[in-house]
Amino acid sequence: MMLVERMQTKSAILPETRVLTHDVPEFRDLSYQAYRAELRALRVHLLSLQEWVVSEGQRLAIVLEGRDAAGKGKTSTGITHYLNPKSARIVTQGTPTPQAMRNWLGRHYKMMPEKGNIVVFDRSWYSRAMIQPTMGYCSMRQYDYFMNRVNEWEQSLVDEGISLIKIYLSVSQESQDLRFKLRQGSELQYWKYSPNDRKAAERWQLLTYFKERMFAVTSTDYAPWVIINSDNKQQALLNAIHWLLERFGYEELGLIHPSLRDGAEPEELLDLTVDGVLFPGLNRDQVAIMERFFIHEG
Repeated sequence: MMLVERMQTKSAILPETRVLTHDVPEFRDLSYQAYRAELRALRVHLLSLQEWVVSEGQRLAIVLEGRDAAGKGKTSTGITHYLNPKSARIVTQGTPTPQAMRNWLGRHYKMMPEKGNIVVFDRSWYSRAMIQPTMGYCSMRQYDYFMNRVNEWEQSLVDEGISLIKIYLSVSQESQDLRFKLRQGSELQYWKYSPNDRKAAERWQLLTYFKERMFAVTSTDYAPWVIINSDNKQQALLNAIHWLLERFGYEELGLIHPSLRDGAEPEELLDLTVDGVLFPGLNRDQVAIMERFFIHEG
């Protein structure tokens, strides 16, 4: 059966998708100063969480998934930036070997955190659920095997004592296209864009089908998916850290500097850096214009 026929056949019988969303209203439309202040506050809590993970011998695995240019890299480095690297690391997906493709879940099991450690997956085993079938990197037999086994596999991880957090960063077509253009024209970030990124973008609807099926099948009580809008990367980072902390019982995580949100910003001129270029002595109106680029940076 051809892939399009499989989509038409299976889409009619997919169960209702039940995933979580996380969007803190206070994080919307923040000035850059307010964003930095709240990010710092959340990172202080994050360090406290890491100390607990270490002292109690916990195992924390954080999965970040999403389309190309959704902000997975910025979010993963944003989470770990001030964490102690002795017990926190990022796992990124390179091009898997044929052997890794044949032992997909076993390969990722070896990457799981030891006791007292945090691992952030910048893409994960869920590449087999979305981008691989979309681009034809895996066979449909491999895809079906994965979808039939992954829930049982994740249950075994949880039974071993691993706390599994699954975050999907959702980016619109318009924002993705803008970020591709910014990368293509950047002397520092051109390497983040490849012809394969454009090919995947052209298969937007097909990837959407696999994404929705992934949510429907693999969002479980013990390892639910949470969707975070990432059209604004700054807001997405705040929401991701906030969700992580909230899952472990942290409360009262609202803005600690409400005066910044109300527009009581310093009147002095600011120096801002965008794409490695310094813009010195900007006034408030100029800063507001530059901040439109910040939400797509990284």
